[in-house]
Amino acid sequence: MMGKKDLQKPVALSEEKKSQIDENELRRTKRDERKEQAAAGSEKIKTDDELDDDRIDKTAEIQAAEKRSPDEIRIGGVEGGATHSTLIIMNGHGEKLIEMKGPGTNHWQLGMRETAARINGMITTAKKELNIPASSPLDSVGLTLSGCEQDESNRHLKETLFNEFPTASRRYFIGSDTLGSIKTGIENGGVVLIAGTGSNALLINPDGQKHGCGGWGHMIGDEGSAYWISHRAAKYVFDDMDNLEKSPRPISYVWPAMRNFFHVADRTDLLPHLYANFDKSKFAMLAKELAKGCEHEDPLCLLLFEDTGKILARYVQVVATKAHNDLLLSPGGLRIVCVGSVWHSWTYMKKGFVDQIHGTPGVDELTLLRLKTSAAVGACYLAADSLQCGSLKKTYDDNINIFYHYKRANMPKSAKDD
Repeated sequence: MMGKKDLQKPVALSEEKKSQIDENELRRTKRDERKEQAAAGSEKIKTDDELDDDRIDKTAEIQAAEKRSPDEIRIGGVEGGATHSTLIIMNGHGEKLIEMKGPGTNHWQLGMRETAARINGMITTAKKELNIPASSPLDSVGLTLSGCEQDESNRHLKETLFNEFPTASRRYFIGSDTLGSIKTGIENGGVVLIAGTGSNALLINPDGQKHGCGGWGHMIGDEGSAYWISHRAAKYVFDDMDNLEKSPRPISYVWPAMRNFFHVADRTDLLPHLYANFDKSKFAMLAKELAKGCEHEDPLCLLLFEDTGKILARYVQVVATKAHNDLLLSPGGLRIVCVGSVWHSWTYMKKGFVDQIHGTPGVDELTLLRLKTSAAVGACYLAADSLQCGSLKKTYDDNINIFYHYKRANMPKSAKDD
C-alpha cells in the first residue's frame, strides 16, 4: 500500500496526463469529495480575503511557499469559455503535470454556484489523477473565464469557491478569458483580439492599465465574430429574397449552404433556429461553411471575410489609441495575440485587415501572434504571480507563433509578400 509520501510525490513532466470529463462525472466527484471531507474532518483553509485582512498571515503563507521545494508546489490554471474549459496544473518549476478538458464555466449562463462546482469538479478529478489527497488544496489557481470582467462578480465567485469547496485551492486569481490569453503569450503588455463565437479586444499596458473594445454579446456587438459572419450572411439572403435590398454579391452559394447546414427547405423552416430553438454557438458554426465558400472563390463569402478583417482591424485601432509608446515602439510594434476559430480564415481576412490598418493613420507597426498552447498556461502564470512563486519558468516565446507582421514603412511590399 502506498504511504502518505508516495501519494504526494510530484509527477514528472514525462508522466503528463490529459483527461476529458463530462458534467455527470463532475457531479459524481463532487459528491465523493464531500464524503471524504466529512470522514477526514478537513481543516478550514484561509481565504484570500482573510489573508488580506491579516497582512502578517498573508506574508507568512507566501514565505512558507517560498521555503517549499518547487517540486512540491501545485499551481492550477483554468481557461474557461461558454461551451468548454481547460485545466492545467503545474509544479513550481512551471512543468505541466496534467491538462484536462471540462464543461463551460461562464457564470452569466450557469450561475455562481454551478460555475464553482464545475471548477471544483475539474480540480478534484485532476487531483485524483495526480494522487493528491482530496483534502489537500492546490497552492494557487488562476481562473481566466468568459464573463469574469467585473471585480464584484469575481469576488462573489471567489467567495463561493472558498465557502462551498474549501479544499480546492488556498488562493485564487480571477480575471477574464482575454487576460489569460494575453498572459500566455506576452510578458509586458499588448493586445488580445478574440474572434470566435463572439469577439472582444483588450489592451494591457506595461503598468497594468486595461482598455477594452467590444465583448458586449450578439445582441449589441460581436462584430467580426463567427456569429456576426453567420448573421450577416443570413441577413443578405433574407433581404435579397425579399427584394428589400440587393445583396452586394450573388447568394447562389450562401443560400444553399444555409439550407444544407440547418437541414431546411425554405426560410420559414429557418425561423425555429432563429427564435424558439436559437443556439448562438450552433448558429455561429455556419461561418465554417462560409469559409469553405471562400475556398471555392464565392464572391459573397470572400466579401464577408474581407469585411471581418476590416472590423477586427478597427478593434485594434481603437485600443491602440490608449497604448503606451513602450508597446507601439517595441521591436515588431504592437503585439497582438489572436484567439478564436475565425483566425483560421486569415487568408481571406488579410486584405480587409491590412487595408483598414494602412488606410488610417495611427498604427505604424504590429505583429499578429497565435497561441500554441491553451490560455490556461497564462492562468497558471497569474496564479504563480499571486503566490509570488519566482521559481515558475514562464516560456512566453515558446507559447506563440508569429503569422503576420505589418510595418507602414514597408508597404506595399510586406502586404504582398507576408
